[in-house]
Amino acid sequence: MVVSIVATMIVGTASAAPAPGARIGSVLQDSALSSGQLPSGAARGHRLLYVTRDQHGKQVTSTGALYLPDGRPPAGGWPVFSWAHGTSGISDNCSPSVSSGARRDKLEPTISKALRSGYAVTATDYPGVGSGGVAEYLGGRAEGYSVIDMIRASRTVDPSVSRRWVSSGHSQGGHSAIWAARLAPRYAPDLPLLGTVAFAPASNIERVVPLMAPGVGDLGRFNAFSGLILYILSGLDHARPDLHVTGYLTQAGRTWLGRAQHMCVGELGTALVGVPPGTLVAKPFTDPKFIAALADYLAVPPGGYRTPVRIEHGVSDTTVPFPLSLALTSQMRSAGTDVPLIPYPGVNHMQVVTAGIPDAFRAINGYFGRS
Repeated sequence: MVVSIVATMIVGTASAAPAPGARIGSVLQDSALSSGQLPSGAARGHRLLYVTRDQHGKQVTSTGALYLPDGRPPAGGWPVFSWAHGTSGISDNCSPSVSSGARRDKLEPTISKALRSGYAVTATDYPGVGSGGVAEYLGGRAEGYSVIDMIRASRTVDPSVSRRWVSSGHSQGGHSAIWAARLAPRYAPDLPLLGTVAFAPASNIERVVPLMAPGVGDLGRFNAFSGLILYILSGLDHARPDLHVTGYLTQAGRTWLGRAQHMCVGELGTALVGVPPGTLVAKPFTDPKFIAALADYLAVPPGGYRTPVRIEHGVSDTTVPFPLSLALTSQMRSAGTDVPLIPYPGVNHMQVVTAGIPDAFRAINGYFGRS
């Protein structure tokens, strides 16, 4: 189905605000992906600009990719594997949907595995990463809405896409996938969610942010993690301007915050290697109002899930350390959520996706009742 292009809404330079009255999940632009942009196993694909919501439920736009496998869809349509990507950055030029297929194969092998297994793949970029506006990085509701609305948008352009789906993602995307699972029953009862697999999900970050404080010295290569906190502060400042986030930063910190908004994650991390975290912060992030707002913005809800949640995590992960998932699963189990945590000894943050694929897809196939 060819979707007409809305005037002035061009992917990559689009306004973040859709026209008044736009339907959630509606498609503003549908661009066919070239063969070089398709990951392995994809017969065809689309890059979509669609309507979703931000942290406060306000309508915004997001971009994302829909990939379809070869062959004829089964009865009921292609089952959906929703993939939420790990941290790429918070500016339009960091949008994964414009990556080459070869790059997606390398960084996100789950996509080609899903396609070869007979799943359609929906992969949001998140609002503000490809569609203009400000990205609310690790803003749980904004991420979750964009994951779900990408499925709605995909069904608009190709009715062979099923309503039934699983939620999955890595790192930032694991956080997004779990948030989408928490939101889905009420937000999208028309799209039956069958289960979730999160690889090394970002969690308990509300406990990590205050560790970047005045006086923290040179941490060597770990200085690069300041970039992720700057991404968070940028998103939180957009969602909660009443917090005056920039008032917590030094002049150097405010300069780096501005730079972070235009730099993808690898470039930003490299640039920050020689910058001690303490030089960026003027006062500690300990105000109770700030801590409460930060938790509301990004903390993973411990309970309220209606479908299975599974977490896979490398024990040697130094980016999202394994103990964070230990804490998360303990919190979720205390809230009544049945959530297995599968550890992978000797596996780091990036390796866990490849290491965990066989186990993940056994679980996913089980969600769909496939052998």
